[in-house]
Amino acid sequence: MTILTLVRHGTTEWIEAGRLHGISDSPLSARGRREAAAVAQALMGQQFDAFYTSSLGRAQETAAIIGQAIGMQAVPLESLREINFGWMEGGPVFDFSEDPPLKRALRSNWLTVVLQLSGEPGSKFGARVAQAAREIALRHPDQRVLLVVHNGVRNFILARLVDGDPGAHVRYDSWPACAYTEIELTPDGSARLIRLNVSDHLSSILAS
Repeated sequence: MTILTLVRHGTTEWIEAGRLHGISDSPLSARGRREAAAVAQALMGQQFDAFYTSSLGRAQETAAIIGQAIGMQAVPLESLREINFGWMEGGPVFDFSEDPPLKRALRSNWLTVVLQLSGEPGSKFGARVAQAAREIALRHPDQRVLLVVHNGVRNFILARLVDGDPGAHVRYDSWPACAYTEIELTPDGSARLIRLNVSDHLSSILAS
């Protein structure tokens, strides 16, 4: 069995401004750097056999702070980058949770069209990140691997490998910056959730 510890990158300047990332990038804010330092301290006492990060700058910046604390350098992987939101990137972050059903359906359909025309369709994205997790597990059998990734990456990995349901990603949509989730992967590619949204190390930051 391979255990993956998935860390979300720290808060960025765009997150604080309410702007949508996708594959577009923005540096960590001062808060984001504090979050990265906090999760680095939380992970210091744990043993990892390998360390990977999304190739996007915000994840690599978070991974560098963690790496200094645990004495490892993260290997960037393109396959772990966030979904491409196409035309919507840099615009306002969208949240369907408060929409009435009809409005939610219309906005969801619009998002699907935008991703098909200018971004990365959800089905393609989900298959990409699930395959990335499987390949990492095959590369590191019976080892513990640390990954710095994005909200969407974590959600779609859990949906496909833990739930076996691509649509289940909506169940996992809330994930604080620099919280971490752990899963166990079997050789056949299925997964079991060990811990979800560990964030005790962020308590003082979340309260501020």
